[in-house]
Amino acid sequence: MAFIWNKLNKFNSLQIFQFLRFGTFFLISILLAKIAVLYQHEYGLRLISQYENLMLVSSSLTFFWVASICNTLIPYYNNSDEETKKKVLFNTFFLLLVFSAAAAIVVSFMGYIEGKNANLFQMFGLVVLLNTPTYITDYIFYLNGKYKSLIIWGIVTFFAQLVLLCLPLYFKQSLNLAINLLLVLALIKFNYTIILLMKYATITVQTSITADFMKKVMPIMFSILLAGSMEYINSYIIEFNFTEEEFAMFRYGARELPIFLILANSLSSVYSGEIAKLNQDGNLNEGLAKLRKSSQKLMRWLFPSTIILMFLSPFLFKYAYNDQLLEGYKIFNIYLLLIISRMIYPQTVIMGIMKNRIFYLISSNYLVIHCLLSFWFIYLFGMKGIAYATVISYLIEKIMLAIYCKMQGIDFKKFTPWLEHLVYSILTVVAYYITTIIQFPIS
Repeated sequence: MAFIWNKLNKFNSLQIFQFLRFGTFFLISILLAKIAVLYQHEYGLRLISQYENLMLVSSSLTFFWVASICNTLIPYYNNSDEETKKKVLFNTFFLLLVFSAAAAIVVSFMGYIEGKNANLFQMFGLVVLLNTPTYITDYIFYLNGKYKSLIIWGIVTFFAQLVLLCLPLYFKQSLNLAINLLLVLALIKFNYTIILLMKYATITVQTSITADFMKKVMPIMFSILLAGSMEYINSYIIEFNFTEEEFAMFRYGARELPIFLILANSLSSVYSGEIAKLNQDGNLNEGLAKLRKSSQKLMRWLFPSTIILMFLSPFLFKYAYNDQLLEGYKIFNIYLLLIISRMIYPQTVIMGIMKNRIFYLISSNYLVIHCLLSFWFIYLFGMKGIAYATVISYLIEKIMLAIYCKMQGIDFKKFTPWLEHLVYSILTVVAYYITTIIQFPIS
């Protein structure tokens, strides 16, 4: 254990923490599937559908501003002087709190629309209000070099989340009780966040800093809103066009393996800060070279892992979930193709050089392309068409961002090992095609 602690740094600590976060969500999905089978008559797929619907509504209201604020915080913090850094932390918390309050109101209002689940949505609205601002705690630890504290914080809070949600359901208690317990956890986390802010931040709302920070946030928020909203739009399309069981199957299949997403996103977050710092010192090429080298190392094991997982996914779905969700592996395999786009990082370069306004234009084009492909492909390929549209449109977005980098004098080859990426991409597509023609012995 001491060896692991000593190896923690600014590059791997955030990746480990994100793995804990997404790994917890992934494990919760497995446990809920097992609980649904254990108490099939009382719960069944309705339990999964109810929980996924709750998560769909709340996350669709929060994902874009949480991600944009957190992604902007690292490069903005690294570009600030020591006194400003302390003010930035509290002003970021203040922004998260304001947005959380707005999201909580909408979630509660959705309860009245749902009718029978009104109490459930209202309680979860309080969870959103108290829990979402505590995201700043992760970055307080990270930006102050408290990497051990970051990991301990993640282990304790995510384990508590898993237990408080799944244990009551295992003992045949209501989902309302589980949400109430999550509310208690959120309150504890919120109070601890306030204590940390009193130690590491200057407790003052400074409008000039908030306004300048939001100028950097807004283009990224717009980009993530348009790009990420398609995930939720896709789910709503499935919900209204297919059965409740098919909706649950799609939600379980339409997700990337957490560790892949974590490593890619964490690398992007860390190196946007590195590029910002080096660019400020006139060493942009050094930052690009570091990004290229790190992304090359990452793709050398993520691409092979993706190919292996494509062949194992039918068996993983069979034994991790249940027979009703088994066909979700076909959706999951399509989403694994997103690794091709994930391993290209023009957005990291753009955030590092603070040219965020281009996200407005490119994200608008992405949304139009994705919508057109989604409505076209759903008639050609059924449910799988939504997944195909996601993969293709996301790749087009990355190509447009890379073209913009070229327009800024930053060649694609400077931050991407393009030939190696191309070879891996072809192998991954070929592997996917093979999985579509193989009859897996899983029945």
